[in-house]
Amino acid sequence: MENNEGLVLLVRRLTILLTRVGEFWLNRSYVQQITLILLVLLAKNAFDIELRNIQDAYLPGAQEFPRAVGYFSASFGQVVIAYGLGVTTTTQWVVLHLFLIAIALGVAFYLVGTADPGNRSLMLLVVASATATSSLLTSVGKYDVLTYLGAVILALAKTLPGSVVGSAIMASGNPEQAMVASAALLLLTFAPEFRAARARAVGALVLIAFSWLGVQAWFASSALTVGRLNLIPRYLAESIANFVVYPGTSLWSWLNAGWLLVLAAIVLVAKTSRKWLALALVVVPGVAALITADGPRVFGLVGLPAFLVATTWLIGRTSARTPSSIWAGVLVVGIVVFPTYVPGTGWAYALVLGNLVSLFP
Repeated sequence: MENNEGLVLLVRRLTILLTRVGEFWLNRSYVQQITLILLVLLAKNAFDIELRNIQDAYLPGAQEFPRAVGYFSASFGQVVIAYGLGVTTTTQWVVLHLFLIAIALGVAFYLVGTADPGNRSLMLLVVASATATSSLLTSVGKYDVLTYLGAVILALAKTLPGSVVGSAIMASGNPEQAMVASAALLLLTFAPEFRAARARAVGALVLIAFSWLGVQAWFASSALTVGRLNLIPRYLAESIANFVVYPGTSLWSWLNAGWLLVLAAIVLVAKTSRKWLALALVVVPGVAALITADGPRVFGLVGLPAFLVATTWLIGRTSARTPSSIWAGVLVVGIVVFPTYVPGTGWAYALVLGNLVSLFP
């Protein structure tokens, strides 16, 4: 009896704590919420600059446009932008991508801001909990920013033409990755709860497939025979070995705080829909992460459109049943407290760790 009473008391105290945290969050203005989110994400994740890849591949490749020179040329969005703006130095490349990251996050926050006012604060936490958002800040200079921007527009745009624009942007970031992401979104729409997204998923898949074919034709005209698919055999064994040795770390890194939302969505949909959510949100991105050896970065981007569509439904469904303050408290605590595993440690984390090591040699 005492154990039961103690458990009830613990649950009550946790509920009160989460409610207070959630109320604090919900009582902030949207601008204040964005500021808090950015501070947390920057402190936990930023910045890791893709210096070697920029200097050895991305920048020289962009300067060779319109000739394709490597697999990274398939990310034609950043190539065209850098070439059009006359980017010639590493500093210019980094500044350009910082600007693109600001645009991508700004668009995400704007689209969330157009949501129902009652759900806007929770949807902002959804975006913050997405692995792709954390990863975006640790890979400055990479083409991921265009994939992220396109995926956000594809999932959150109010109109079908808007989603088409998102598909085109996503394809310009990484056509292969964008195709898999669109396929995952299409799988999600086989669940009745998400059937409304079927048209945008099919449209995205068709448009991106044609983009990929165009890239292959461009590669052929440039006498280039090496693409991203040729890299898979090189890293597959290492990737699987890392997963087998560190399964817990690998699985957690795929979604981080986003696991809270995905597991809740899988529980709350109809039983016949659960397999589609599992496939779209976990299996397809997981397989992509394993075979490409890029872990959470690829998982987060491949699963992002389906993740945003599913969690938008989840927030709308649960906000009517569960007090928003509870949901907000859970997500805020998860985002702040739960560890984030993405490539690179981020400057703030490295600074703190470095000081601790110096204190305890």
